[in-house]
Amino acid sequence: MKSIILVGARVPESSVPNPGGQLTASIGLIEHAEKLGYSVKVIDTTQSSFPVPPLKARLKRGWQRVVELFSSLSSDNVQGVIIFSSSGMSFYERIVLSMICRLRKVPDVFFMRSGHFMNQVNKSKFYRIIASTFLKVPQNIGAQGEDWKLFYSSIGVKESKVFVVRNWLSASFPTLTVPKKAEDKLIRFVFVGWMVKEKGVTQLLSAISELSKEFTFHVDLVGGGTLEGYCSDYVVNNQLQDYVTLHGWQDKDYVVETYKNSHVFILPSEAEGFPNSFLEALALGLPAICTNVGGVSDSLINGENGHLLANNSSESIYNAMKSYIEKPELVECYSQAAIEVYKQNHSRYENCSILLNRIIGDS
Repeated sequence: MKSIILVGARVPESSVPNPGGQLTASIGLIEHAEKLGYSVKVIDTTQSSFPVPPLKARLKRGWQRVVELFSSLSSDNVQGVIIFSSSGMSFYERIVLSMICRLRKVPDVFFMRSGHFMNQVNKSKFYRIIASTFLKVPQNIGAQGEDWKLFYSSIGVKESKVFVVRNWLSASFPTLTVPKKAEDKLIRFVFVGWMVKEKGVTQLLSAISELSKEFTFHVDLVGGGTLEGYCSDYVVNNQLQDYVTLHGWQDKDYVVETYKNSHVFILPSEAEGFPNSFLEALALGLPAICTNVGGVSDSLINGENGHLLANNSSESIYNAMKSYIEKPELVECYSQAAIEVYKQNHSRYENCSILLNRIIGDS
């Protein structure tokens, strides 16, 4: 049987309330690979985000992954290795894993998933040099969109090793075929993600507060994190109980129903690889309001299927939200375009096949 190794998240035995992009991508890829007859060995990278484990524990787990990959390549007939990476320490560890692949002459794809990596490189000349040097190691580099491909080119990575492979969802995630409508209805916005500063939560709340002085609407905030208490206090202190509902983390079915009951998705992040929640919103036909970070601009075309914000200031968010409240007919128009973009860019079959063919073709 054909065999590949995935350095990514292991599929859990039961559903988790906030799977995130890493686990979602792993599940979809494993489903696709096994359907095509591949045996998939997973070297698990699952780690708690809140709280982050102590450094000693992370180093120990990283070393275990190094040993596990070396052992697997020594004993198994492996055609290729796909390495999902985050920023920070994860980047250095995954580069070591890529080095092992090169030493064992096994094709690998290095796939950076974190938008923070792009921000770190762009803000620091030193980190730029480090990234440019270390990215010479992988045989292939997956890019989550054209902006990611341009980013790699800008730091000197050979164009021949970089290829675009857009994100996907698992086979079980529902999709919408008929566009949403919102005429004569209360516009409902939905945010799904971590309640942290980097997601633009404070700016979003500020925009909501200003809008509430002029309009009637509703915002569902789904997720948890370090700012969950702050959000709860802000809603009460600014008398926004009729405008905002805080849901905390919920299971998949609950989140899907919240998407379905909403008209517009919003995620004003400071950094993203390609946000999983935005991908889910596209699948369910929601127009979107997102900042232009990571690979978002590949699938969010300003004025066609939503609003692509140049920054996540409260003023930018305010103006984008206001446009839907004043012109509810935009929802149906943009919803149709969202459905088409999802079909065109995010086919699980096509994108996972691109990824697998890259390593199998090199083996």
